Amino acid sequence: MVVFSIALAACRSTGGGCPPLVAYSLKEQKIAAKQLRALPKDTPLAAMIVDYKKTRDACRASGS
Repeated sequence: MVVFSIALAACRSTGGGCPPLVAYSLKEQKIAAKQLRALPKDTPLAAMIVDYKKTRDACRASGS
């Protein structure tokens, strides 16, 4: 919940809300999920991808 609040605040602090979200096909999402699961859990890239998902979720929830 804290991450959601921070991401939402970040979206609002830019003055323009969240940028438009890129739509990914189900096929792309499945491939990306498989690739993410293959990454070692302690890699910075895996953490960044998880953070990106949280930001996307916050932008969707804010209606921006």
